Amino acid sequence: MLFPLLLAVVLLVPAAGSAFAQVGPTSAEAIQLANDGRSAEALASFQRLAAANPNDHEARLWIARLHDRLGHPDEAESVYRSVLLEDPANLDAALGVASTLLAREEAAETIELLEAIEERAPRNAEVLALLGRAHRLAGRTDRAIAYFRRAVAIAPTAEHRLRLEDARLSYLHRIETRGFTEQFSGSAPDSRNGDLTVNVRLSERLRILGRGQVQRKFAVSEQRGGGGVEWRWRRATSLRGHVLVGPDNLVMPEGDVLGELDYTFGQATWTATVRYFDFAGARTTFVSPAVSWRASARATWALRYAMSFTDSNRQTSYEIGHTAHVRAAYRLHRRLWLQTGYAAGVEDFDNFSSDRIGDFRASTVSGGFRLDLPTLTTVVGGYEHQWRRRNIDMGRMTVGLQQRF
Repeated sequence: MLFPLLLAVVLLVPAAGSAFAQVGPTSAEAIQLANDGRSAEALASFQRLAAANPNDHEARLWIARLHDRLGHPDEAESVYRSVLLEDPANLDAALGVASTLLAREEAAETIELLEAIEERAPRNAEVLALLGRAHRLAGRTDRAIAYFRRAVAIAPTAEHRLRLEDARLSYLHRIETRGFTEQFSGSAPDSRNGDLTVNVRLSERLRILGRGQVQRKFAVSEQRGGGGVEWRWRRATSLRGHVLVGPDNLVMPEGDVLGELDYTFGQATWTATVRYFDFAGARTTFVSPAVSWRASARATWALRYAMSFTDSNRQTSYEIGHTAHVRAAYRLHRRLWLQTGYAAGVEDFDNFSSDRIGDFRASTVSGGFRLDLPTLTTVVGGYEHQWRRRNIDMGRMTVGLQQRF
């Protein structure tokens, strides 16, 4: 009696084990988890599927995609490469490797890989868009624009159109006009200012600009003008400088000399600035470090500190001032950015005037918008309110228009 019972148990165990092995998510269920945003659960499900069948390349590709989505680029790249090693013709695996290389800003290696893929799939819009991004990262914006145009012609998606537009916005010549009006509390008359800048691309690395400015402030009408240069020294490093002059100015500076260096690393751009202003009877030098970074696809932040040294004919020593800026921008719509900021001290170096020299103390809050139109036109507007010492308030309304051509 005991022997038949043991035999039945032995025969039933494999069947039970086989049934148990079938328990678990199917590929369709795992994909649904991923589409529902349950990435960690989807990853575990695909890992079980791949463990059961290592030749299931689709499951392994999903594992790589989910690692990338969860912020594990190294794990994603290793899985993509393992699939590509077993199946060199697998386009999804090759594009996955290219995407991870691009995320690490390995432009040259990305381009080398994608150009080989382009020979096999010359009309694949994703390949062309990735090549455009890689060439833009490498500093070859003209090549990037050509690839983005091809991607848009094949697949005119919103993402492809915006990437083409963004590349053209940074590459083309541009003309910018800006104006503001200031209103002070008390008896001070309103101020008005108009500014025109033309920025011309001479080459991929070199741009020149000309600028003219007119202003009526404190019942004094003045103007100044000059030019400057922008040079991308290396892929991540740019230099800028300008000289503006306005002989016999009293409120605006007679001389304005700028030197600036930008260095980009990852999502952050670090800036070092030295700016010298020459007024009738006073000279001010600003030394300023700053950083801006892209917190996400929708949000950017910027911080700046500046120390000023003012030497005037009435003083025997330098007067030191301090300035701090905090600014943020949020993309409310794919073409509309909202902007806000706070400044302690000098709020605007581009419109620095004689009423702000020395140890200038004020608090300024600002808000505004930037609208990028499909016509390569940018419209900006904003309002600032400033509280100064001695119960003086100032309100400034600014509007601007920038056109690429």
